[in-house]
Amino acid sequence: MTSADDSLTCGDKLRSLGQFIYNHERKEVLGRDGERWGKVAVFYFFFYVGLAGFFCAMLAVFMAVSPKDHPRYYTTSSRMQTRSNPVSPGLGFRPQPYTDNYLIGIDLKDTEINSKWNPQLYTKSLKQYLTVTHSQNRNKTKNNAMSGYQSHEGYSTPFNIDTPGDCTPEKNYGYNDGKPCVLVKMNKIVNWIPEVGRTNEDNKEGKDPCPGPAEGIQINCHGEYPADQDSIGNLTYHSEGDKEGNSNCGTIRISQRFPYRGKSNRLDIYHQPYIWVQFLTPKPNVLINVLCRAYGANIYYDKKQLRGLTRFQIYIKTLSTDKTSL
Repeated sequence: MTSADDSLTCGDKLRSLGQFIYNHERKEVLGRDGERWGKVAVFYFFFYVGLAGFFCAMLAVFMAVSPKDHPRYYTTSSRMQTRSNPVSPGLGFRPQPYTDNYLIGIDLKDTEINSKWNPQLYTKSLKQYLTVTHSQNRNKTKNNAMSGYQSHEGYSTPFNIDTPGDCTPEKNYGYNDGKPCVLVKMNKIVNWIPEVGRTNEDNKEGKDPCPGPAEGIQINCHGEYPADQDSIGNLTYHSEGDKEGNSNCGTIRISQRFPYRGKSNRLDIYHQPYIWVQFLTPKPNVLINVLCRAYGANIYYDKKQLRGLTRFQIYIKTLSTDKTSL
């Protein structure tokens, strides 16, 4: 027994489809005449206009109740504060041409423009970072001052290290000589103020890589593992206010820099403090794991949560080895 559809030829099916698309007798398109299509169009027009208006209204309410210059929840009221882990900043470093790569690898003989091992790649990355975060912020500060806006105390004070040693653009930040300079900074936390000193855990350990009285938050970099400690060589630190380099630690001074209070008129004019650490004699052709740690009375060290520290790797190539294996 066959159905009616099975008895239809291909031509009959095509004619039926054509009649559905446009019915000459009823003057209908896809089963509706002009009046019914008009009603459908009017309905969906007002439906989507109302939906768009509702979305815009909710967005306006959200923007009106949200703070302009800082998150709604920060420091102790945010997820950064837990019972076992108090608020503590991490550290960051530059240059970092590729955000997913923590390797600073240079080939002193590499002159290819697009090479990942060209020292100029890291020099350019440092110049771009300092231009965006400091030079442009100075222009924003001037514009705010001209418009009569009172910026946060200390924000408009330009940050500058007067004696950076070889860590200058004129000397290519030491990369052309195999003595790279790395910029180390503390991550920003709204309304958080660092305290000079040591945590109870640091005092119990009894080992202090930064001897002498602390004038701010001290940062020390060292080889993460014993083999790295043998290969890292001599380091020197350059900090704000220091006339000469320090061989033990760098210092971020607290006055006029903290707390960070967010943006000003949605413009980030904050001059974030940092230190320079220069690796003077890193062992060539060896991958060196570096760990930089901050010391303060309320900066808690946690290797798993990456609190109070940053990591990166250094590789200075002088031999003809395979660079793609790193």
